[in-house]
Parts: sequence; structure tokens; C-alpha cells
Amino acid sequence: MDSYELPPGAVLVTGASGFVGGALVRRMVAAGTPPERIRCLVRDPARAAGLGLPPASLVRGDLGVGDGLAALPSALRDVGAVVHLAGTLKGFRRAHFDGVNVAGTTALVAAVAAHAPAAHFLCVSSLAAAGPSVDGGGSAAPPDVARPVSWYGDSKRQGELAVVRSPLRWTIVRPPVVYGPGDAATRLLFAQANAPLVVVPRRAAPLSIVHVDDVVDALLAALAVRPTGAILPLDGPERTDTHALLRAIAAACGRRARLLPVPMLLAAIAAHASDLFAALRQQAGFFSRDKVREIAACGWVADGAPTAAALGVRPRVRLAAGLAAVAAAARAGN
Repeated sequence: MDSYELPPGAVLVTGASGFVGGALVRRMVAAGTPPERIRCLVRDPARAAGLGLPPASLVRGDLGVGDGLAALPSALRDVGAVVHLAGTLKGFRRAHFDGVNVAGTTALVAAVAAHAPAAHFLCVSSLAAAGPSVDGGGSAAPPDVARPVSWYGDSKRQGELAVVRSPLRWTIVRPPVVYGPGDAATRLLFAQANAPLVVVPRRAAPLSIVHVDDVVDALLAALAVRPTGAILPLDGPERTDTHALLRAIAAACGRRARLLPVPMLLAAIAAHASDLFAALRQQAGFFSRDKVREIAACGWVADGAPTAAALGVRPRVRLAAGLAAVAAAARAGN
């Protein structure tokens, strides 16, 4: 999206230090939005500045810590829109997800209702909140009837419920797998695809996947259009499956993926061991029992057609081109 129109006032962005949040803020600045109109709630302003976020935009705060919420009243002054991207992606206990995804979202919604009640609330959730699908059916289901299969998905669903039940004007966006240069999860996928043997479930599951640039386009369009009460799943320009994606990643790196299908029982055992190790280190990893619940699902497909019609934008980055760009950035050390 080459041009966009922000609502009046400042825009508060949570999760700006993350992959999608950082891409959104950098695009806004590059397009000419004054840094003073962007407020980024971040835990560590020095780290955020090192990631390329403008120092004038940074506000110290943390949705996962009680004291970190004290910054919200001043951060919300004269705010016309909130883009809520902060969230916890990894955990080996249910509580790890609930702290930010549920309690933090609930606290933010309450603060916006109290200090910026006219602001539009753009909640960036996840397709995991809707639950599995092989054809996109149910990907826009309201959170009270959605059927997630993981702790992560249910924590995002409960965060959506806090938004839906609030008096705010809101839009919920549900991205599927998001990829792009500089993303830790994308790097892990590339490492997996380029391993001598790639362990995969026996059954390939259909999958929606979208490039971070297309996600940013959708978020900017949502800020411009502000469709109130809409739940918008995102999809890429093409769909793939869990086996084909790994083959495509390897091909983008000039390699051939050697897939080794294994029963889900072995994945579950490995995930249990991974969680035990994570508990010993007190540091969650991407692979866990919760992630296996999602891997074992029938598929993760979004229906992006109504979203494209509502926002007036369609995803542009084809999978082969997007993966090739990631591979090129990795070779360049970015």
C-alpha cells in the first residue's frame, strides 16, 4: 500500500519491537508520518531504537507487568487509533500466554475506554484464535464461537473477547503464518528446511501464509477504512501445505528438502522433552506441546476474500518471490 490516511491524532502501537510491529512503524515513518504522531509502547526504548524505531516515538511500558501499565494514560493522550500487536507467542505453560494475550489486552482495552474512548482499536490477533480449517470456513468466526486447539490460540481468542465486549469501535485482524526477512520464526523454518533431514508429520496440512509487507498493507488499510465490528482473516496470494512450504524454502536456497515423515506420537514425545528442557532453563522455545497441538490440526487456511473486499487491498507478494527475498537477505547478513 503506497499511500494511506491515518485517523486524526496520534497512533499508539503496542508490540512495535516485534517483527510485524517494527515493519508497520518503519513503513509509517518512511511514508512521511511524523514520529511524534506514532507512539510505540516498548519495554526497552534503547533496544527499540537499535531496531530502527524513531526515538521520538518511544514510550516505556509493558502490558505484561503491573507497573508497566502506568504509562498508558499519558501514552493515550490525543490518540485517534490503537494498533495492538503485543503478544506472547511461546510458552510451556498456559499462564505464559495469558499474561499479555489476555490480561494485558484486557488492561489495554480498559485504558483506551477510559482515556481515549473515541479511538479506533485495531486488534491484531491470529488465525489460531479461530481454530483449524482446510478451506477458510470459520476463519472469521466471532470469538465466542471460535474453536482454537492450542493454549496460544485460546489466549488470543480471549483477548478478542475483551475487545468485542468493550464499548470501543474495533476491528480484529487475524493473520495466518507471517514470514519475512529478519523474523526469528522464519529463520527457524529456513533452518529446518535446509537440514540434512526434515522431520515432518506424515500428513501434509493445507496452509495459508502471508508476507509481512502484505500484513502491513492490510493494517494500514484497516487504519484508513476503520471497519467497525469486523473480524478480518488475512491470506496470502496463494496457499500451500506444510510439506510444500518446506520444499519451497529449500528451493529458494538452492537446495532440495529431504522430508522424513514421522508419526505425530514421536512429535508429541519430542515436544514433551522440549518443554521439560524449557522449564529447566525457564525459557520457552518455538517447539512445544502447545505447538504440536497446532501441527496436528487438519489445516490452517484463511478466507481472505471478504477482507480484501472490505479493505480494498489484496496481497501482492507471491510465495516464491517472498522466500527468495528472505534467502537473499540471509546471504547478505540481514
